[in-house]
Amino acid sequence: MAEASTEIPGGPNTRRYLEAGIHAAYFFDLNSEKQLKLFPLCREFVDSKNASLIYIAGKQGVKGIRLSLKDVGFDVAAYEKNKQMKIADSEEWFLSSGRQQQFRPISELGDKIRLSAKEASDAGFSFLAIVSETDMLVRKGFITNYQEFDALLSRIVPQLKVAIVCAYDKRELNAAGIADVLASVGSQHSLII
Repeated sequence: MAEASTEIPGGPNTRRYLEAGIHAAYFFDLNSEKQLKLFPLCREFVDSKNASLIYIAGKQGVKGIRLSLKDVGFDVAAYEKNKQMKIADSEEWFLSSGRQQQFRPISELGDKIRLSAKEASDAGFSFLAIVSETDMLVRKGFITNYQEFDALLSRIVPQLKVAIVCAYDKRELNAAGIADVLASVGSQHSLII
């Protein structure tokens, strides 16, 4: 995406900027900062009753995200029971299993997004929201692959009833040799939170 990204503040009411067709990035320095902004956003999505949410957990893992959400009063089990929310593991979502993990083919991931959007629509939701933590993928050396995935998202998300927020830990990006995160990674997104 060659055009400039729009920056908005995080926090309450961020969801109003995140309609179907938006591919956003959120950069954070600390887990507490991530949770302070992303968890209320997740609540806004599910409380609106018209969005289904997939939260792709990074290094904190599915159990860790579930417990952290519960700690802030988020009733994950109730949302899951209503098929309004699913917490997925980033390794299972993005990487092939086996002795030598590899990033799944980009086309396969695109099909996975399309199928998930269709399932949300079939369940009666207006759109699908996906929050994807990237820290574990960056740590394991898959940042280039994820950037290719971001490029695909920039092409397909505007055509789907999907809003995606890619959550990036700036410390992990810096450790991977990416000094200017906004220029290198943010440019693939239409919105920066």
